[in-house]
Amino acid sequence: MAKEVQVQFSEEANAEYGELQKQVLEEKKEGKETTFNMQLLKAIEREKNNLQIDPQHGTHIPRKYIPKNAIQRYGTDRLWKIDLVGYWRLIYTLLGDEVKIITFVLEFMDHKTYDKVFGYRKK
Repeated sequence: MAKEVQVQFSEEANAEYGELQKQVLEEKKEGKETTFNMQLLKAIEREKNNLQIDPQHGTHIPRKYIPKNAIQRYGTDRLWKIDLVGYWRLIYTLLGDEVKIITFVLEFMDHKTYDKVFGYRKK
């Protein structure tokens, strides 16, 4: 029996996703054909579909590379990331039991914020 896969957004990620959708609608009304917001929204929707097909689609972040503040922020040390357009990142975790898997999108962020959360510094 195949497991059911659901993709859910955290409260914060859902709010940001909704805001991005509003911005794209406004840009479409203004007649802007291609904007970064449209590209980002398409990338998130594409990856959402990919996660329903394969919940481990992203790159697993090894525990040794996850700082304690990120574990506290997300409440887990089982994290995956997906690179989006324009150096943005989608961070998610997997929750599941024997019947279904929930891919829980924790956050999507720009590269600068990602570096800050995961403790990367410029060389």
